[in-house]
Amino acid sequence: MTAIGVLGPVRAVRDGTPVDLGAPRQRAVLARLVAGGGHVVSVDRLVDDLWAGDPPPRARAALQVYVSNLRRVLEPDRRARTPARVLVTVAPGYALRLPTTHVDAWRFEAALRSATPDAAPGPIAALAVLDAALACWGADAPYAEFGGQPWADREGERLAQLRAGAVEQRAGLLLELDRPHEVVRDLDPHVREHPLRERAAMLLAVALYRLGRQADALDVLRAVRATLAEQLGIDPSRALRALETDLLRQSPRLEPAVPGPPVRSATGPLPVAADPGPPSAATGPGPHQVWGRTAELTRLRAAADRAARSGLGICWLGAEAGAGKSTLVRQLAGALADTGWRTAVGTCPPVAGAPPAWAWREVVAATRRFLPPEEPGDRNLCPLPGPDGPDATRGGHDEFHLCRALAAHVTRLTGHGPLLLVVEDVHHADGATLRVLRHLAAALTGTPVLVVVTYRPDEVTDDVAAARAALAGVPAVEVTLGGLDAEAVTALLRRHGVHDAALLRAVRERSAGNPLFAIELAGLVAAEGPAAVDGVPAGIGHLLARRLARLPADARTVLRHAAVCGMEVDVDLLLAVDGGPEEPVLAGLEAAVAAGLLVEPVPGRVRFAHALMRDVLYHGLPLLRRTRLHARVLAVLREQRRDDVAMLGRHALAAPAPSAGGVRRPARAEVTVGHPAASG
Repeated sequence: MTAIGVLGPVRAVRDGTPVDLGAPRQRAVLARLVAGGGHVVSVDRLVDDLWAGDPPPRARAALQVYVSNLRRVLEPDRRARTPARVLVTVAPGYALRLPTTHVDAWRFEAALRSATPDAAPGPIAALAVLDAALACWGADAPYAEFGGQPWADREGERLAQLRAGAVEQRAGLLLELDRPHEVVRDLDPHVREHPLRERAAMLLAVALYRLGRQADALDVLRAVRATLAEQLGIDPSRALRALETDLLRQSPRLEPAVPGPPVRSATGPLPVAADPGPPSAATGPGPHQVWGRTAELTRLRAAADRAARSGLGICWLGAEAGAGKSTLVRQLAGALADTGWRTAVGTCPPVAGAPPAWAWREVVAATRRFLPPEEPGDRNLCPLPGPDGPDATRGGHDEFHLCRALAAHVTRLTGHGPLLLVVEDVHHADGATLRVLRHLAAALTGTPVLVVVTYRPDEVTDDVAAARAALAGVPAVEVTLGGLDAEAVTALLRRHGVHDAALLRAVRERSAGNPLFAIELAGLVAAEGPAAVDGVPAGIGHLLARRLARLPADARTVLRHAAVCGMEVDVDLLLAVDGGPEEPVLAGLEAAVAAGLLVEPVPGRVRFAHALMRDVLYHGLPLLRRTRLHARVLAVLREQRRDDVAMLGRHALAAPAPSAGGVRRPARAEVTVGHPAASG
């Protein structure tokens, strides 16, 4: 059993024995994966976080070494070349796969979810769960040794806020059980440490009042009022003002027999959404059904139903370019429109220099038409740039007031019906867009709003990762789009004029079910004839080349060798063809798997995710280098696999012609003797 702790110094224990996690940056890799919550952390994000946005030229290679070393100490009994079980490679990066109870931070958050009123059978049970949750914490701050690094500070602050909420939730339960002495003991230092947390001060004031210390209770609330005015320039909340009045009047609501709003207003962290159950009858096949995406559309509809009943929900919709994210969102919007939902879409621009929070400007522009003409707009939305650029009469971009005004605007809209907000291409989002999203998630709890965020997993930035971590408490559904199945691709291609059975099969195989790739190939066939099915459309070629460019140079070299070997390659063959040390080849393959360019059908073999990707690599090689690589593969096959006649023949035909001192090209008859089926 492997257990990991980050609520204090980063540490690991295996079967009761402490594990040496190595140098600080290697320890940081493990800590960063814990901060990912078991989700995949992309290679790009890890590199940026570990080197604070200024990675050295061989940062990716160093990262692979750290991962390899961590695997060695976390799984010392794992056999060579067998898949890792704890620190795994999953496109576009790495993830930590451990039971929730084996990581203290995860165990803490899971316990908080179990202490909510819906999950715990009563205050005594909830109190026991919270005690177990708080027992996970040590004396030091979370990720203490990485203080000053942005990712560690963000995650540490998030966990600290959750802990503060748990302390206050526990105090509320103690008041419910009429144990005010314990509340005063626990909350007095807590309120001094967090002077701006109104809820903590309110709970402490109620406990003091029940102990006969009315003057002390009022002093606590007045201290909070003064601190808010001095540091933030704001008045206390309505709930705190009401409690102050109740204390002055000695209201019966403050007595334990009839708990008043100040005691029962405490809420713990929001529960994490479970997988949606069976869809309602309204989500069955209909005019808004989408080919090949019925299951995904059903999950999104179930999330919308849940948001309409219980309040805000978020859907993270991830897929590679061309997989149909926007199409699925349009289908969802159409289906929800039949039940009274309205939709507003904003897109994060993929260009530098765009005005901050541009996606939310588009959302506001789209939603203003939902308000009746007699309802005026909110003047505080003016800091948001207009479609023609900033207006000098509006002043600068005021993010704080914008967030508040946008939350009020959306809340007002939900008075006319549930709302679907879509933020497209969040991998391009600037910091302001993500901060607004986080503010809305906190401000719209309980409102019938579903936020759908689309992104490309292999382009996720550290800012997006931080936003996702901060939104971990919001009910969320994650949907990842793979390739369409054969039936759906066939239907799509027939709508684009491809009907020949052989062409349908060829396009399905080459596109791997990606709708954009399939449509582009269909267009190429329509323009140039059936023979063009083996080509790579120009737009797709540029897209795939961009994905390749994000890999380290060593990984690209390994991929080129793999492309020459074939669509699916034995790793041992690739190692022999390379002829050098084993580790760089394995590291390159691992980087390609993490980026989603390769898949591992079985241990010891890799396959290109798309035939088009393999073609881009293969035809991108100069002819001289390509033929020499074929000759190298042929030489290895002759030594190791003389019975694989088909592969021998293919590489022999592509290798250079025989020359003195060169690799001899076997005659066709030599390859096909006794194997007439291989002659084609």
